[in-house]
Amino acid sequence: MTRRSSRQPSRRVLRTRAPRRGTLIVASILYTIGLFGVLGFFPVPEPYAITALVVAGGLLILGALLRDL
Repeated sequence: MTRRSSRQPSRRVLRTRAPRRGTLIVASILYTIGLFGVLGFFPVPEPYAITALVVAGGLLILGALLRDL
């Protein structure tokens, strides 16, 4: 008799997926505004530019980890 092994991933494994298209668009816009604001191409105050970069990165990370973002 052969033993069947179920190939289900362990619960300890972190499952990631690609962020949705809308999340990517919003994160890309925020990243562009933040990057050009920090570099001085857009007249954006530096705290707002850095905040835009942080929010863009957070959206991408959460979009990869959460299913409905």
